[in-house]
Amino acid sequence: MIFKNAHELIDLIKTKELSSVELLETLLKRVEQVNSDLNAVVVLDAERAMEKARQADKSLSKSKDLGPLHGLPMTIKDAYSVEGVVSTGGNPLWKDYIPEKNAEAVQHLVDAGAIIFGKTNVPLNSGDIQSYNDIYGTTNNPWDLERTPGGSSGGSAASLASGMTPLELGSDIGGSIRTPAHFCGLYGHKPSYNIVSEVGHLPPPPGHVSVGNGLSVAGPLARSPEDLEIAMDVLAVPQGQDSIAWSLKLPKARTEKVEDLRIAVWPEEEYAEVDSESLSLISATVEDLKSAGAKVENATPPFSFRESDDVYSKLINPLMMAGAPKATLDYFDEIAKTIADDDMSSSATRARGASLLARDWVVVNAKRQSMRQKWRAFFESYDVILCPVSVLPAVKHDHRPFQDRTIMINGKEKDYWNLTLWAGPAVMANLPSTSTPIGLTESGLPVGIQVTGPFLEDKTCIAVSKIIRDIRGGFRIPPDFQI
Repeated sequence: MIFKNAHELIDLIKTKELSSVELLETLLKRVEQVNSDLNAVVVLDAERAMEKARQADKSLSKSKDLGPLHGLPMTIKDAYSVEGVVSTGGNPLWKDYIPEKNAEAVQHLVDAGAIIFGKTNVPLNSGDIQSYNDIYGTTNNPWDLERTPGGSSGGSAASLASGMTPLELGSDIGGSIRTPAHFCGLYGHKPSYNIVSEVGHLPPPPGHVSVGNGLSVAGPLARSPEDLEIAMDVLAVPQGQDSIAWSLKLPKARTEKVEDLRIAVWPEEEYAEVDSESLSLISATVEDLKSAGAKVENATPPFSFRESDDVYSKLINPLMMAGAPKATLDYFDEIAKTIADDDMSSSATRARGASLLARDWVVVNAKRQSMRQKWRAFFESYDVILCPVSVLPAVKHDHRPFQDRTIMINGKEKDYWNLTLWAGPAVMANLPSTSTPIGLTESGLPVGIQVTGPFLEDKTCIAVSKIIRDIRGGFRIPPDFQI
């Protein structure tokens, strides 16, 4: 039962073949059984959740449907405020923060009938590709406990992959939904920018509100693309402050037939080298799509990867460095005075972005908008573009200072932050993108592919994800967590 998809569980609840109480009891038992190995679920709200489950079952007995998620127990990434539950964002300064109301996206899930029974782990301020912090410690990957499930929605991914929750809400500014999905063999959808509210996300700190910073998004993780679709139908609504006048209706998928698909494949990039095993699985997926009848061809976007990454790094680093200590900012300001314009190392891009003046940001953002228009023209010829999610499968835990971390790709030592390179183009251009599992490496680690589509055409990305699932197979249960 615990590995059934969310939409299957909801159907069982609504047909009274399974009660919400029974499902919650089963999930809580699963947490008790496996969470000690993973440390993914960091806070439980079992007693209140059980009462809500009883109410959901009682409502059904009176033929009252609470919504598309009726009676579904689920967990929430600890970057979101949940009413009455400690919500920390992984920051020790907020370890005692108990919100008086839900984040808007959480409230939409609750209004649709979901029951929040726990919170899942994140890195400090959701600012890492690994999920660990000084409050709750380190979260492990169900496929290999010596590896990270990713970040920042790493607790979300580990909980889903191990059967502790059927659905999760994550957030993404640098792959924080897509990379954990890739590392854990799941589906994760980074929505088009600002169609899912981030009001109530941490950071910013409690008492501050983000209504959109130009890059980050909120979105679902799941074990099937159908579950992503159900979640997006619930989550994609205007922010509360705009709902008095605005409405939102995402267009249907361009097609659900593989033979009608026009697929671009982003060819190998020297700038963002990917490990050979991942590329092999991507190539096999491309060949399978061709064999199934899709029109597939290599197609590079109308600007270089480096140009895209330069704009992305100048937009993201001011956000990531906001609120940093003055000494840190002074340090980066000094570095920025001496670095060469063509230096794209992580230390250089962080310094360049952290020291960016507002007047220069305006110019960078104008370049971003120009690239967005080029993407718009690109998607007149193609329905989606396929590319890697990250340069590697799940990496081993490494909690050294960022500047001391490195990764190995095809026998070559690379910068740690290369892990986020392929996450950047969709974020910079505000595009929807769905991380979709496509197989395992020889050592048994999951690999995903990124399905990126036109702005606001999220359902096209998810539809292509379904097609890839049908061709390549979908979520697999990690061997050590099978029942």
